[in-house]
Amino acid sequence: MRSVLTRATAAIDRGVVRFMERRMAPRTPRLDHGDPRVELIELAQFYNADTHGTPSRFFPEPALPEVAITPLGDGPLGTQIVDLTYTTDYQPFHPAARELHLAHRENQIARARWWTSDRGRPTIVLIHGWGGGNHWVTSRTFVVPYWLRHGYDVVSFQLPYHGERAPKVEGMVQSGALFPSPNPLRTNEAFGHAIYDLRALSRFLRHRGAQHVGVMGMSLGGYTTSLWATIAGPDDVGGVDFAVAMIPAVSFGQLMWRLGEDSPQRRRAIKAGITEDLLVDAFAVHSPLTRTPRVPRDNLFVIAGRGDRITGPEQAQDLADHWQRDVLWFDGGHLAQVGRGDSLRTVRRALGDLAMPGRNFRG
Repeated sequence: MRSVLTRATAAIDRGVVRFMERRMAPRTPRLDHGDPRVELIELAQFYNADTHGTPSRFFPEPALPEVAITPLGDGPLGTQIVDLTYTTDYQPFHPAARELHLAHRENQIARARWWTSDRGRPTIVLIHGWGGGNHWVTSRTFVVPYWLRHGYDVVSFQLPYHGERAPKVEGMVQSGALFPSPNPLRTNEAFGHAIYDLRALSRFLRHRGAQHVGVMGMSLGGYTTSLWATIAGPDDVGGVDFAVAMIPAVSFGQLMWRLGEDSPQRRRAIKAGITEDLLVDAFAVHSPLTRTPRVPRDNLFVIAGRGDRITGPEQAQDLADHWQRDVLWFDGGHLAQVGRGDSLRTVRRALGDLAMPGRNFRG
């Protein structure tokens, strides 16, 4: 039965991979008009020059943001739902990215939705996957009432170029159409931007009395979760106390190279002398594997599906090995996450054992 479920969910994922390749490829800009291999090498050298340590000059500390709070009404289990917006003052690391970054005003406003008890409870920041950002969808994907019932407040965060932060592309608003992409300039800066805004959000939540701030992300959000856990932990500005990476990627270069298999873009890249290793190097500045995690090992969790054919089980295993943790496997895939509930219960109980809510609840 397990193998049947795994094969079925893997088939669903493979169909989505083909869709992702079609959607991303037309919007992949060239680096310049010169030699793309030389330009990629130069970009990799610039981004990787003294940036892989902690603290990293690629990931500066944000100030406490001035957050506008918009009440939306009553939420589940006695909570209130409010929208949070704050202007981000992130400055691109690479000078060549500044004009590109400032071209999209929608992306300069960080946005999140907060289910709050206003009692200073531990708070989980949820980070959606590629193409997401709709709070209604996020709340159901991550089963927000489950975490509220077990003593947490919850925040749904919108990644750069997603949700209301997505600019119009070809006359339409398409969440995630610009990030991520094989363009290392935009993609690297967007990950830097995401961590900057998330750390600002953590500062705000702690300022409002949150006992702990943790993060739980899925797919692209799982990558961002893993990255945040290597940048800022409990004792750092804008850090997190625990991190749950679900169906994560950990090497963006490997993922991009694999997703483009047999595509015209791959053939052009090979002809230009671009290799998978060079692409990995160009994205290394934000790889979760380039740093030691800042979060205590017992507070780190990796959840993954045996049938995942989008990020793949091997990337989750690489992250777990780096964190010296076991993967919490379920039998489903990236989209049809059959059996995921047992893994989430394991995480919740472990957090309870760490003197966080959940220990005295069942479900």
